[in-house]
Amino acid sequence: MKRNKIVAFALASLMGVTSVGVLSSCGTRKPGGLGAVVESAPVVDDTKSILTVATFDGGVGHEWLQEAALRFEELHTETVFESGKKGVIVDVAYDKDNYGGTVLAEKTLNKDVYFTEGIEYYRFVNDGKVADITDVVDGTFTTYGQEVDAQGQPVSIESKLDPSFKSYFTEKDGRYYMLPFYDGFYGFIYDVDLFEQEGYYFDEDGDTIKKTPGETQKSFDDRKSTGPDGIAGNYDDGLPKTYEQFIELIDIISINNVPFCYSGNYNDYVSKAFRSFIADYEGEAFKLNYTLTGNDVELINVDDSGNVTTFTEDITPENAYLLKKQAGNYYALMMQEKLFGSTKYIGGNWNAFDFTEAQSEFIMSKYTARRYAMLADGVWWENEATKVFTDLEFRGDTKASRRFGFLPIPKQNVDRAGNQTMLSANSSFCFINKQCKNMDLAKEFMRFIHTDVEMSHFSAKTSITRSLNYTVTAEDRAKATHFGKTLIDMRAQATVIYPYSTVDLVLDNPSAFTEQMWYLTAKINNSNFNNPFNAFRDNTATAIQYFNGLYTFQNDVWPTLER
Repeated sequence: MKRNKIVAFALASLMGVTSVGVLSSCGTRKPGGLGAVVESAPVVDDTKSILTVATFDGGVGHEWLQEAALRFEELHTETVFESGKKGVIVDVAYDKDNYGGTVLAEKTLNKDVYFTEGIEYYRFVNDGKVADITDVVDGTFTTYGQEVDAQGQPVSIESKLDPSFKSYFTEKDGRYYMLPFYDGFYGFIYDVDLFEQEGYYFDEDGDTIKKTPGETQKSFDDRKSTGPDGIAGNYDDGLPKTYEQFIELIDIISINNVPFCYSGNYNDYVSKAFRSFIADYEGEAFKLNYTLTGNDVELINVDDSGNVTTFTEDITPENAYLLKKQAGNYYALMMQEKLFGSTKYIGGNWNAFDFTEAQSEFIMSKYTARRYAMLADGVWWENEATKVFTDLEFRGDTKASRRFGFLPIPKQNVDRAGNQTMLSANSSFCFINKQCKNMDLAKEFMRFIHTDVEMSHFSAKTSITRSLNYTVTAEDRAKATHFGKTLIDMRAQATVIYPYSTVDLVLDNPSAFTEQMWYLTAKINNSNFNNPFNAFRDNTATAIQYFNGLYTFQNDVWPTLER
């Protein structure tokens, strides 16, 4: 195996996933005050040890890190990390231009610790840029109160990692050099207030309901259906259970409002939202896209008339191109064509919005005659739209007061009711610079950040979840936005899949397994298409043609792959 070729599966397109944001500045925090930013030289204090920490100032911003830094400083006011010094200053720098993606990969690292995204894990490892943190990952949390599992056994960071991360991180030499940062889920954000006002929820009889004047929230919630998971009393109550009910709702919304807002310049966000439909439909079987191995895998053929026949096949890396025949691909494409194949549900025209414009249009539509009900985006959207919310304060609205939710994926039919399967498509990591002068301090900070308490605080501040297994406390959940609460609740009950592979065929052919090539590229009438949104918009392919074209493309590519 060519270990120097190991890359995050689907990384090439994911590098742009969250490399965007409206909070962009670079500087250091003055000791003693949150949010104080200076453009001058880093903090200098000869009496304390100083740790420099950089973060990509995009989807999760930087305030979470500044607050965590202060808590760390307070815990270590008497700690000696260097001879003749007592206490710590964590000097936070934040920037969206220099602390992520290929830019960071090509720079000489000058900070001690980095929280970043859009980077190739093994490029940094093979370039010798990152420190070995195996002792941090497999050690326990004695410094911050021993964390234990349900059996009373000490907990390590390693025990909080998904198995796919464990195998991916250690594939090279059995050592850990980075840890995952935050989750990157794509989907649809819905306007909770609009849904309640206009009656965009369902009861158990399948009728739409709305909150009546003076009705309590509890009374209204009690009238809602059990939602896609079939369980009453949680985050998805009243929302569409099935694809059919979702389409029915979209038709109802379109009478007086506009169902979907999206970014025309980043229309792959829409295709990625429907990729989430694939993951939820397939459930555990979606992992086959990374393991390329499975017995009696259920697949389908679809003829030109839309007739579906089912068959099973044992999947190995030699025939894994057959995975393009997973039914989830077909049903997701059918839904995308139905809802985004014309301008009917998007306001009557194809837009050219930037992603920030789309966020603004979605939020500001509350003050227009026709309101957007949903936005196609990633879970970091609220943080990116912070300025829009700030500008609304003169209207009496804030990010905290506006209620949005992360829409659970409806099921193909009622028999498939159950919790969500969510794909976290994000190449965000944190690591320690190998050239860090005070490695003990940097490692201690890394341990601190990965305690359950700190990760819970992260979710409270950002309304986004970390890519590790931990519990957000009730107190911290209460501090999150309404959107954050729905995301936290959904993720806590979901099966989360991370797109990382250690299969030789994938590692030896990284360009063939990018997200665009593996999920989105289809060969139709001898022409290649790399985004179903464009094909449906331009009327150059139907969902059936695109589905069959996914298989045709991979069938042609497979014999050419390096083995």
